[in-house]
Amino acid sequence: MRAYQFQDPFEGTAGIYQFTMDHLEKMLLFRTPEDYDYGVNTLALATRKYPVKVICYTLMNNHLHLLLMGRYQDCLSFYQWVLRRLRILLKQRYNLTGVLSDESFDLSAVTDERMFLNEIAYILRNPYKARMASPYAYAWNSADVYFNPWRDYVHGVSFGTLLQKEKKALLQSHVMVPDHWEHINGRILNRFFVDYALVEKRVADSVRFFDRIRSYDIESVIQTARGLPETITYTDGEMLERIQIICQKEYHVYSWQQLDNKTLLVLARTLARRYSTPKTQIGRLLGLSSDVLDKLL
Repeated sequence: MRAYQFQDPFEGTAGIYQFTMDHLEKMLLFRTPEDYDYGVNTLALATRKYPVKVICYTLMNNHLHLLLMGRYQDCLSFYQWVLRRLRILLKQRYNLTGVLSDESFDLSAVTDERMFLNEIAYILRNPYKARMASPYAYAWNSADVYFNPWRDYVHGVSFGTLLQKEKKALLQSHVMVPDHWEHINGRILNRFFVDYALVEKRVADSVRFFDRIRSYDIESVIQTARGLPETITYTDGEMLERIQIICQKEYHVYSWQQLDNKTLLVLARTLARRYSTPKTQIGRLLGLSSDVLDKLL
């Protein structure tokens, strides 16, 4: 549901809200580890600007998921500030403009305990669903801080050891973080800004938490509840490899860029049928517009 359609069930009191950014169709949001680290740091910095708690997050290459707690207007402002920072990233590093509007997301309220656990599992499973990594091996989500007895033994560099200009350069922001916060290779550690204690208190049982994340039916449960189709099955890199193989074996060319328009559309249908590739991913990888794909698939 879009923000302009959203009716806040908490009516101005603190609640929990899930924000999902629209998948970018023809470009990537995060391209390098430094881009992802910038995204993580942006979430951490936003907690210093707004009275909002980050409960869970995952950054994917062309979108992100957030589970936030606070008053709705504060959570919305938090999210839109994150978008503004990401627009700066795209402009400064890749000279890209005109993307990530303030309405480029879907929104839902978390109103019961089962939904709370399902949303966390859904968010953390995204790297696994995209065949990139398990939730716990993925570097750019919050999975490492929940029910982790070694959480407080992971140490980085304290911000208190840095000069003010060094902090600004590292964070690329005038918003500052407490001196006791730590970073590793420039990325702020999750335990300093993710409210893992709230999750552990509400879920209570680590076995239940892990069992829900690994559950095979979690995707259909969440997607059905939202009325959404399944999303990415393969990473962009894996799908590009398959596209190249199809082009070489079936069309006798090296890449899809050598195909005529008619054959390119046939390839798009093949990807959708053979691999259940989402239209957004097909459009991004083959340079086809959503209008064309809506008519084709």
